[in-house]
Amino acid sequence: MIKFFLAIALTELIVELFVKSLILKTPREFIKSKSHFLNELLSCGYCSSVWVGQLVVFVTNLFYNFTGVWVIDTVLTGLIVHRLSNVLHNLVDKTDKYYDLRYVNSDKDD
Repeated sequence: MIKFFLAIALTELIVELFVKSLILKTPREFIKSKSHFLNELLSCGYCSSVWVGQLVVFVTNLFYNFTGVWVIDTVLTGLIVHRLSNVLHNLVDKTDKYYDLRYVNSDKDD
């Protein structure tokens, strides 16, 4: 179970790094300029987390036996990791805004 929660956190972390981090801005912009698909993927954290979740599940060999077919079970587990990483992201995002001085005593929601 710990491995499952770590996969969720890892997925959220990798997506944040690739989609938003300033450190990876230059390579991200270069990659986005090369392909419309990659541009869309690296512009959308939700979209990226689908693929990152699948990759994390595959690399860590983390899958739950839903159907008995390894490929289907891996994809289903990846989708669950993806969705729960989005929940974690929303929780962290709200907490960050809660402590961000730009949002204290402000009507800003986003």
